[in-house]
Amino acid sequence: MKRLLALTFCLLAISLACQVVQRVAAPAVPSAEASAVPPREASPAPGVTRPASTPIACADDSCLNACLKRINQELASLPLGEVGGNYAGAEASFNLVKYKVDGDRISEPDILWAPSEYKAYQQDDASHLRVWNYFTSLVPANQRKWITGYVIFTDGTLNTLAWVGEMEDGDNSRWELGVDILDSADPVYLTETITHEVGHLITLNSGQIIQKEGFAYTPYQNTAVCPQFISSEGCSTPESYINQFYQKFWVGIYDEWLEIVYKADTHTPDEFRQVVRQFYSNHTDQFAREYAATNIKEDMAVSFEHFILDPNPTGDSIVDQKILFYYDFPALVDMRQQMIQNLCAYAQ
Repeated sequence: MKRLLALTFCLLAISLACQVVQRVAAPAVPSAEASAVPPREASPAPGVTRPASTPIACADDSCLNACLKRINQELASLPLGEVGGNYAGAEASFNLVKYKVDGDRISEPDILWAPSEYKAYQQDDASHLRVWNYFTSLVPANQRKWITGYVIFTDGTLNTLAWVGEMEDGDNSRWELGVDILDSADPVYLTETITHEVGHLITLNSGQIIQKEGFAYTPYQNTAVCPQFISSEGCSTPESYINQFYQKFWVGIYDEWLEIVYKADTHTPDEFRQVVRQFYSNHTDQFAREYAATNIKEDMAVSFEHFILDPNPTGDSIVDQKILFYYDFPALVDMRQQMIQNLCAYAQ
């Protein structure tokens, strides 16, 4: 999907497919046509015997690096190998399996159409469940309650690792989590990406942004339509995270972003990255990394990722202020502590 309209729509408006660290951003792929294969229950992951590990004492965020290192040792899996045949080395994108989500449980896998080269990845129930179990172990239940679908996909290695997006009916109270089965074998990147995507969930859900009947999205802020920040999901509430973040960090640069990024005449992902880089270069002191300059949603998710997985910043730069922004909300501070504890508990 490299045309201007699709690229802009996916990266700027509705799709929240995300990169992590220096991975290349790419839009989430549409659902492939379901095959006639009947639904089957997900098989439980096979038991793994591993030597007892020394517990990590975790009283504060000083344990984060130790826990991430242990996660890297404990969660890593052996991938099935690169895609072969006609798709060897290709960056073709396919949704492979869709699961229904009920709390912590995934069920009723819908096996989607994909070339024969991808069948092994579709049938790797243990890997699908391994990632899902880690997601539910890491993220508190009340912060993932909007996830009602789980998608296994791939777009080749080292591209999009995961994404979240509203269900097909556009209801921002119901979301899907998509994970690239090839890239998920890297536990640290998986942890960072899950955290990033949760940042989207907590800032764009139906409790934060209200969908009104007849709402037509426009990136141009119009107080007559919505006194707060207007998102593609609807009108944000006055106390929403995104409205407060916009008022504090984006009011002064939003029009410039519209001119440089949103209205840019780009036709390829590389061209789009160039305009994001131009905007970022104008404000390098305001973004934790270049990808955060894509739009306000990605800026918030990148800042949230650092909020959860990095120690409390002690500086006063705008980047530090964006991370410290989340510390103003006791519920999110509690969530951070719970996720750190969950991360370390999983690594025992």
